[in-house]
Amino acid sequence: MARVVVIGAGLAGLASAVRLAKLGHQVTVCERGQHLGGVLGRVEADGFSWDAGAASTTLPAALRDLFRKSGRPIESLVQLEPVTEPRRHMFGDGSVLDLPVGDRGAQEAAWTDLADQKTAKQWTALVDGYGETWQILRKTSLEPPLHDKLSLSAVRSLKPWQSLDKVANRELDDDRARAVLRHFAAQGGSDAKLTPGYVGVWSYLERTFGRWTIAGGFGALADALAQRASERKINVRTGAEVVGVSTTDGSVTGVRLADATELPADIVVSDIDPRLLYTELLDDPAAKKMRKKVLSTHQAQAAYVVHLGLQEPLPSLPFETVLHGTPTVVVRTAGQAPAGHQAWSVLVHGYPTDDVLDLLVARGLHIRDKVVSRQTSPSWWAGVAWEGYKTARRRASNVSPVKGLYCVGAGAHPGSGVPATTLGAAIVADAIGKA
Repeated sequence: MARVVVIGAGLAGLASAVRLAKLGHQVTVCERGQHLGGVLGRVEADGFSWDAGAASTTLPAALRDLFRKSGRPIESLVQLEPVTEPRRHMFGDGSVLDLPVGDRGAQEAAWTDLADQKTAKQWTALVDGYGETWQILRKTSLEPPLHDKLSLSAVRSLKPWQSLDKVANRELDDDRARAVLRHFAAQGGSDAKLTPGYVGVWSYLERTFGRWTIAGGFGALADALAQRASERKINVRTGAEVVGVSTTDGSVTGVRLADATELPADIVVSDIDPRLLYTELLDDPAAKKMRKKVLSTHQAQAAYVVHLGLQEPLPSLPFETVLHGTPTVVVRTAGQAPAGHQAWSVLVHGYPTDDVLDLLVARGLHIRDKVVSRQTSPSWWAGVAWEGYKTARRRASNVSPVKGLYCVGAGAHPGSGVPATTLGAAIVADAIGKA
């Protein structure tokens, strides 16, 4: 049995903790705030409730595996529900695309109705082609730690030097189809011109595995993980800020808290910004190369999120609507609201120079006089921005060169988002193994 300290109680930190506890380790979680779950939290005010960050995910198997490998199935605590409504795309020319999620034929029909059969076939062929990309990434990056060197055949298939913007321009003739593909970069806080083309694989994952949400919102997932942590007898310490990771001869020995408490540890799992970990919390010669690597990265641009409590009647919107333009605006309608009201979350991807309500009105959503509550989500660590394909190797490795130190979360391999951070926790648990 190893003594494990997990720094940070975001999704990846909690996922690592419950997996490791199930493997027989003695686990303590240190969270500097008072709430667990990170971006899985809720914002509540005036009778409304909104997801603070994540509101849906693809790859539901990643969450199912997390709960199965840490105890009982996820359905024993929360219910995963498919998002059955198409994602709406509203373009600057006034056209609207309701693009189904999880249905190849329905996607092709939607593109045919909006544009023409040629555009529909181009989109379908592009997404079909990402099937091979998915298999390569799954085997080389998403399930194991990132391979030191990919095979030549894998590199030729992935073509990492091609940007998502270049793929969109080459494979798609319709500007609206290009905008939809580029959105997979924008939603991760990156520029499509600097994002590898293989990131478009998320279009294939959504079409193949669908998009899923949690009954009651993703805040319920944070509650479920907190309950699983309690079931696994994990020592969860809130208000416990870690200010140092102690090492001896290149191996971790514990962590230091802001109140001067020393917690001994054989293993430390970090779910915080790796740049903070390697520059401010850790001072060990073995970390020199990793420190240089993570410092060469830059933070992805977190969406600016405003939550609106609105009085009906309102425009009828699906679960998620993307308003293309500069900046891109995403509206989610799945919050909890009193009778006769709705709870919308508005995410602005880019640098907003106008008020959120002005942006909505300019895109055709005239809801200014319907607002009865307005709240803003706290900012969060959004992970690493794509700056070319080499960024993948500049993220913090799951297994650190410092013995006993591991990294998970948005700044570590395999990246940000619910599926990636959950898979990263699985990689770390497998690397540590049973007690």
